[in-house]
Amino acid sequence: MKQIILIRHANVDSDNSQKIDSSRLKIWVESYDTAKIVADSLPTQETINIANNADVLLTSRLKRAIDSAKVLGVNIDERNALFNEALIPEVNIPILKLKPKHWLVILRLMLFLGLGKKDTSLKASKTQAKEAAHKLLEFTTEYDHVVLVGHGGMNWLIRKELMKEGWSLEPNASNKNWGMTVLTL
Repeated sequence: MKQIILIRHANVDSDNSQKIDSSRLKIWVESYDTAKIVADSLPTQETINIANNADVLLTSRLKRAIDSAKVLGVNIDERNALFNEALIPEVNIPILKLKPKHWLVILRLMLFLGLGKKDTSLKASKTQAKEAAHKLLEFTTEYDHVVLVGHGGMNWLIRKELMKEGWSLEPNASNKNWGMTVLTL
């Protein structure tokens, strides 16, 4: 039986306490993309075992995914931007101030409704996810257990693409930090 396991990265050490306007969100995201993971954000033993038993382990090119793979104690076989998190739409709403995580929820909803600019639209994210899923499928021609340490939104989109290709989703899929999604064929 072939498996593709999607693991979301560890918690990121990022300040989410201050309310900011939309113009500062891009700066916050850039900071989030380069932030360290939280030292005490540890995977379960099951996650460690799955990663260590992978035939091939992949990550995005973002720091939090790479650092999470290091916490798992595994060698990364490939870092690929196809697995980077889906981008969020850019907006300009200077009068509204929200915590960054609240902005992300609103903007992800906009993304999934297709309300972003061309490079951050749902169509672009779906195209990226489709290419990422095909990349994972290429690895399954040679390997039985493929593991990706990636990101919540992109992992969710990849999962949908793999299911269209006939892969079955095992119960208890999770997009939480250190959460796993197991797909089988």
